[in-house]
Amino acid sequence: MARARNYLAGFGASAIFGFSFLFTKNALDSLKSHELLFFRFLTAALLMSVLAVLGVVRLDFKGKKLGPLVLTAILQPVLYFILETEGLRHVESSTAGIILSSIPIAVAALAAVLLKERLRPVQVLSSLLSFGGVLLVVVFRARGNVGGSPLGIMLIVGAVLCAAGFNIASRSGSRRFSAAETTFFMMWAGALFFGGLYAVRSIGADGPSLASRLGPSALAGIAYLGILSSVVAFFLVNYNLSKLKSPEAAVFANLTTLVSVVAGVMFRNESLLWTDALGGVMILAGVWATNTLGRNPNRNPLPLDRAGTPG
Repeated sequence: MARARNYLAGFGASAIFGFSFLFTKNALDSLKSHELLFFRFLTAALLMSVLAVLGVVRLDFKGKKLGPLVLTAILQPVLYFILETEGLRHVESSTAGIILSSIPIAVAALAAVLLKERLRPVQVLSSLLSFGGVLLVVVFRARGNVGGSPLGIMLIVGAVLCAAGFNIASRSGSRRFSAAETTFFMMWAGALFFGGLYAVRSIGADGPSLASRLGPSALAGIAYLGILSSVVAFFLVNYNLSKLKSPEAAVFANLTTLVSVVAGVMFRNESLLWTDALGGVMILAGVWATNTLGRNPNRNPLPLDRAGTPG
């Protein structure tokens, strides 16, 4: 049953993130990136606060050191979104997709060093299989549009390192904080940081008023990104990071590429390539094998403290 919940969480988060590209693109037709980020995380933060007040989620920060949460929030959403957004200004989206697909590999490397979480050889091979499926899909869809400036590539690589660091920080922090507490802290950190950025960039800005640009597409994008991509998806990610090894949880991210392709075919009339089908099979097989083969069902998911409970 626990394994089934992990698969549902992983597939759910990846599906939400995969469709988020459609809503982001539509919202950016009328909003600037810093405006969208601010309203996205403000919506998410307010929703988490309402859920906490209603007792839907339980939060208890009393007596807990917030250092792990601060590090988690700095890495994701703050630094990651800055680096990814600025990087996409200087590289082709396909180039960014190829580089970002290495996040699970970076997570595995950092987890082995920092958390002493090592995959078994068969899991390493299955992770590489899933990674290969992502590369197959992205490279063939790029059709020569792969490239960008060295600065852009460095920024995207920085985003990869931040995403990997977030996985490690959230996994480590789950010893003391629940998935809801981590998500709540992340959303408010994003709202405050990008709110400050929005305020600074709005001073003396010319052009159409914000109210005139908040049309149906923009509002739908804010709602989807704020509620589903931020609250629901990050809650599912943080939940899996509290139950699985970091590399096992991170490999689900490869499904996002598969979902984004399906979304493009369904809603943007994009063509389906044979490499998409083959890459999709490789991704699914790799995700399944990484989380099934070579596991020891009797081991504790996290070290226990002296009282015999996490943290």
